[in-house]
Amino acid sequence: MSLFSLNIRRCTALIILVAFVLTAMSASAGDREIKIKIAEYPASFDFNCPQGAAWEINGTMGKITAADQCQIVGALSARAVKRYHVMVVSASLDDNELIAAEQLKWQAMGMPLTIMVIGKEVYADDSKTVLIDNRRADAAVGVFPDKASAQALVDKLAAQGQSSWIYEEIVSLAKGSVTLKINGQTMASGPDMLLQPQQSVHLKKVEYGKGYSWHGYADRNYTAGRLHVRWGAFDAMDCVLSAGLEYVLPGVVTSEISAKAEIGALQAQAVAARGEIMSNLGVRHAQEGFDTCSEQHCQVFYGDSVYATEVGRKIVPTQGYVLTEPTGKMLSAVYSANCGGHSEANHLVWTTKPNPILGGVWDHQNPPALDLSEEKQVTDFIKNPPKCNCNNPAVEGGNRFRWNKSMTTNEWKAVENQLAVGRIKSVTDIARGFSGRIYRITFVGERGNKTVMKELNIRRLLGGFASACFVADYKRDVAGFIASADFYGAGFGHGVGMCQTGAQSLAKQGWAFSRILAHYFPGSILKKMY
Repeated sequence: MSLFSLNIRRCTALIILVAFVLTAMSASAGDREIKIKIAEYPASFDFNCPQGAAWEINGTMGKITAADQCQIVGALSARAVKRYHVMVVSASLDDNELIAAEQLKWQAMGMPLTIMVIGKEVYADDSKTVLIDNRRADAAVGVFPDKASAQALVDKLAAQGQSSWIYEEIVSLAKGSVTLKINGQTMASGPDMLLQPQQSVHLKKVEYGKGYSWHGYADRNYTAGRLHVRWGAFDAMDCVLSAGLEYVLPGVVTSEISAKAEIGALQAQAVAARGEIMSNLGVRHAQEGFDTCSEQHCQVFYGDSVYATEVGRKIVPTQGYVLTEPTGKMLSAVYSANCGGHSEANHLVWTTKPNPILGGVWDHQNPPALDLSEEKQVTDFIKNPPKCNCNNPAVEGGNRFRWNKSMTTNEWKAVENQLAVGRIKSVTDIARGFSGRIYRITFVGERGNKTVMKELNIRRLLGGFASACFVADYKRDVAGFIASADFYGAGFGHGVGMCQTGAQSLAKQGWAFSRILAHYFPGSILKKMY
């Protein structure tokens, strides 16, 4: 092939690719385009495009017809490289006072801090104007090449009553090739593939709920956006959908709350979910090349459904609305399934600066005079609960207001094995937040003690409890060691921000979404961003 012919071919490919991107079904006018990881495949996956599609791999382009059966086969050539930082504080970039105080504190402990700027700015189309800056300053006391070493430091700090967490820095994504096969015939190979469906793409056997009891696989449909397939941070192929946020949102709402909820609750959920995505743009998955993911790590998104179409119409009045703090900073409007009667403070669930908007509220019209951080009062609260918004069996999640769990001897031994302190003599040093959720607990064993910090770690240790708001009746063997236990608990989830069950109950009473949000996020401001 002559150089002239080669250049013509390259120019033609470039023109087609530009048209390919410009005609993508992305964000509509007044919408905002986001990139969402919708699937992950370790080796291969099958798909089809019911209305046809265009594809591009490494400069080679082609079309897919409605009848074609397609497959992507991956070949990993280099694994992702990561570093593991032990973080002890998270702050805004401009919170110099907090950062300076933490530096002095940890310096006195002989552990100087390394301040890391997490995330990057989000720019407008001109690549100059900053649209969103969600970056934060996290402070690290150590960096390790493997997670086990980082966890050892986390455990050591917990024994000293210091909360910390592990931040995975993605040094480099995995590398490899993707090969497109159409009806069994190999079409092209390269480092990635761009797919532009005429209308929809049908992905087969999408994995969901990884690490949870509801783990499984399901076929999924997506009718907006373009798809980018390439190797990611977990040595698997990532499927990243570029689409309008307002297209994604109805699917998130129906995945996170009942599609049958009253309109006020659906609209409140839409505002909260939009804010969760926008407050993390450029931060949460910035190193991985996308904005959010479709699993519990971010917010669940199952793609198209008849429910999403119906809910999409109901949440139109909220388009572009988010919650902000009085300073104008976008609020991370978090939520959980059922607060159990009182929501929790953000800084007790995560190692962040206390935020009065996320400080926790009673989910009750006439709040009782109870101190849920005190053992006797929280026990009475759990076993003899007052009437609360989220104690409503007529709405989804009402059955999660209270729960109990009997742990067998074998199940308790599994807990002992994780703690690695031998047989457990007692459970002590229990610290509870405003909602009664435990954020620090110490297990005294025959070979030493182990302190566990933060509610999610405590729930996971005990086999995946619904929440960390619980009390226990321990049963002992003849030697006096704990052999089994009966647990009584309240709520489902971390409890910070909006209680989804309570929101549904309030909506049934006729509350509008703005009033519901003001209840769960006191002091926040409802603002239209686009």
